[in-house]
Amino acid sequence: MRVRWTQTAFAELGEIRSYIAKDNPAAGKAVVLRIEQVTARLGRFPRMGSATDSPGVRVFPALPFPYLIFYTIEAGEVVIRNVRHASRRRPRQ
Repeated sequence: MRVRWTQTAFAELGEIRSYIAKDNPAAGKAVVLRIEQVTARLGRFPRMGSATDSPGVRVFPALPFPYLIFYTIEAGEVVIRNVRHASRRRPRQ
């Protein structure tokens, strides 16, 4: 399946990279790369994430980093809705 990022999710990814890169640019790049790898895998295996309390929204961790990828499956594509640190409140969908 095709993977599409919402503007919100893409902005959150940029914020994550910027925040981490303030202290360690290489680590910021590594975290973003891992999140991108996980989202590519979601395109191949879209149901590997867990269901959430929000109808149609699934979540999958970007291990070994503490980030969660929230996504939906719509019309033959995986839509990345949010990328959040696991300690943050979950997004409203």
